[in-house]
Amino acid sequence: MSLWELLATVLAFSAPVAVVSGFIPIVIGSAGAGAPAVFLCAMLLLLTFAVGFTRMTRSFPRPGGFYAYVTAGLGKEAGLGAAMLAILGYLLLGFCTLPFFAINVDALVRGLFGGPAIPWFVYAGICGAGSGLLCYFRIDLSAKVLTAVMAVETLVVVIFDLAVLRSGGPEGISLAPLSWSSMASGSVGISILFAVTCFLGFEATAVFRDEVRDPDRTVPRATYLAVLLIGLFYAFSAWMTVTAFGVSHVGATAKADPAGMFPVGMELYVGRIARDALHVLLATSQFAAVLSAQNILARYGMSLGIDGVFPRILGRVHPRHQSPYIASTAISLTWLLLGAVFVRMQIPPDLLYARVAGVGGFAILILMLVTSTAIIAFFHRRDARRAADLGATLVAPVVATIGLGTIVYLAIIHFTLLVGGAREGATFLVAMTIAVFVAGAGYARLLRHSRPVTYRSIGRQVV
Repeated sequence: MSLWELLATVLAFSAPVAVVSGFIPIVIGSAGAGAPAVFLCAMLLLLTFAVGFTRMTRSFPRPGGFYAYVTAGLGKEAGLGAAMLAILGYLLLGFCTLPFFAINVDALVRGLFGGPAIPWFVYAGICGAGSGLLCYFRIDLSAKVLTAVMAVETLVVVIFDLAVLRSGGPEGISLAPLSWSSMASGSVGISILFAVTCFLGFEATAVFRDEVRDPDRTVPRATYLAVLLIGLFYAFSAWMTVTAFGVSHVGATAKADPAGMFPVGMELYVGRIARDALHVLLATSQFAAVLSAQNILARYGMSLGIDGVFPRILGRVHPRHQSPYIASTAISLTWLLLGAVFVRMQIPPDLLYARVAGVGGFAILILMLVTSTAIIAFFHRRDARRAADLGATLVAPVVATIGLGTIVYLAIIHFTLLVGGAREGATFLVAMTIAVFVAGAGYARLLRHSRPVTYRSIGRQVV
């Protein structure tokens, strides 16, 4: 893959149109007119994380992503625990997008075209099958599809942004939404929590290390560009959304109808055709997110298969397409099984999306915190701080760890906002997520005594 294909592959995971349409109004609802400043703060935090992360990619040039880096910094037990968290997070975030895709396609088929009502799991199955088929082939095919989808959906949002910028909105263009005072007037902690979750996916650049040109340069560049582009894109789109409805009224509008806010703005400033096109792009954006998640998951499964932690058959690559086709097929089957369980439980697709997405996002947040801690430990143990830049190997990782630790704390105390439901259920889901990390660490400890050769391989280490 080229730099831009890698960027499209990881950025598609965050589903930009879905974020602008569904999550930016939520951030506005908690932060008010200061939502653009919230996204800028989230971008700065994640850029700080990226400093140590990209230094790690150069100092530890092996594939495996968070799994390899946590192992290198905190040991094999923590590394395998991190791998299990990564699989849980990406598995749930990819799976929950399937019912979200189905909801939007159903609304499109029935509302726009007057078609019949079809069960949501049929649309979800079509989406999953399409993703699985593309993942079977070479990664550059998926990258080209994702690049095309990303280009179109980004273009539509940019058209809206420019239309609002030209109009000026009901109260004119104001720089107030970019100020600290505007951000501080809302619920800063909760809004930053939601904003950070909108960036998830950028960290997967290292997973594709073996499938890009010149990885020592491409992976760090892609990581920085992913955070910068997505941060500026979301901040500007949030600013234009605030402008579209007016600084003094946007908070109330977002709280009253967050789901309908962006479609209404699109029709108001661009036209009805653009609003109808938005429904189509929401579906394609969600398909791209599923495809991106499956590609990421397949690489984690392949790494664990090569190491022998999972069945070694998962580590096989296709002789022609060089894709981890066995691991990818396993992901498709797992999603199919999960779908059958939730259909059997008769859980509505909208509730299924909210609960599963919250747990998946929380797992990735914990994973990023553990990785940031591992980066500090890695450079400290190697005493690399004397040879490398102290800012990149110590200062930035420490700041990122403090910031991510705060975000994880906020996620725990406000977990009901992420998943909905009662506090008791939220507490159980938090405990379950942490238990996955502990179980992975426990499995590593078991391998240490029962299969020492496999234990030495954990984290893509050289045996």
